[in-house]
Amino acid sequence: MSISFSQGKLRGEQRRNMVEAVQKQMQAAAIRAAGEVLMACLDTEVTVKLAREKGTPRQISDQPREIHWQCKNCGCNDANYFTRDGHYRRELKTGWGKIQKLQIPMLECQKCHHDVICDFEILEKHDRFWLDLDQDVLWSSGSSQSLREIAERWRATTGNTVGLRTINERISQIEPLAQKYHEQPIDDVPDVIQFDGIWMTIQEGNQTVRYDKRNRARHEKKGKRVVILVALGFWQDREKPEIVDWQIASGEGHREWEGFLNRLKTRGVRAEKGLQAVIRDGGGGLGQALGLVYGSTVVDQRCIFHEGQVPN
Repeated sequence: MSISFSQGKLRGEQRRNMVEAVQKQMQAAAIRAAGEVLMACLDTEVTVKLAREKGTPRQISDQPREIHWQCKNCGCNDANYFTRDGHYRRELKTGWGKIQKLQIPMLECQKCHHDVICDFEILEKHDRFWLDLDQDVLWSSGSSQSLREIAERWRATTGNTVGLRTINERISQIEPLAQKYHEQPIDDVPDVIQFDGIWMTIQEGNQTVRYDKRNRARHEKKGKRVVILVALGFWQDREKPEIVDWQIASGEGHREWEGFLNRLKTRGVRAEKGLQAVIRDGGGGLGQALGLVYGSTVVDQRCIFHEGQVPN
């Protein structure tokens, strides 16, 4: 360890310099370890796909070994015809920092002697950022961090400037996944569901255009009040509740709640599938919608907290 310690107690600037030096060495060690683990995983995946260890002679068999990797020239996907062909080097930005000279395995098709397209499970070919940063941007966005705050943190981690558009593109990828989630059947229906609305303000662009300090055209944004209708599920055999579904609405009237409840019912949240009771506040819109969608098939329980609230 190339860090000098002294017999006395370090204070002020000396201690800050010491801490920074330790942090740099820790980050460098983490980056090296992350690179070694990634390269080992990639080599292991190649071994599994080819069904032979590195250095083992290739055996031609009458039984094809079809995999989802294929030759980009002839389209062959029989692993019996694929051989290792060294590595190429690339860099990858991760939550630990920028990994340089990451060695990526290459394969060659022995039918036509062209490259094999290797679609690795843990690494996309042209992605500059690894999975942990993609996950970080989703969590950060969900925690109401701005694009600039996320970009600054990524720049400090990777050592490179990251464009706001790059981050926004990753956040936008979650929208089709969320829509798909809203349509999937719910097989594990909770015993009890608590319904509630959470009000919040979102930023919405309008047609008014203004110019910033760099003379770039920007649409003005205005705050808009919306409510998130939430269904929180409780199971007798689980310690913690989970969100079953949610929906952004303009209000908590019976029409908004009725549409949300009908979607839940269509997805499988029914009394015959295990739903026993619902918990709600005293809002008339939700109560009316519950009567229309579920009738008397489930117990309608007022929330004790809301019952105890006294209007001013």
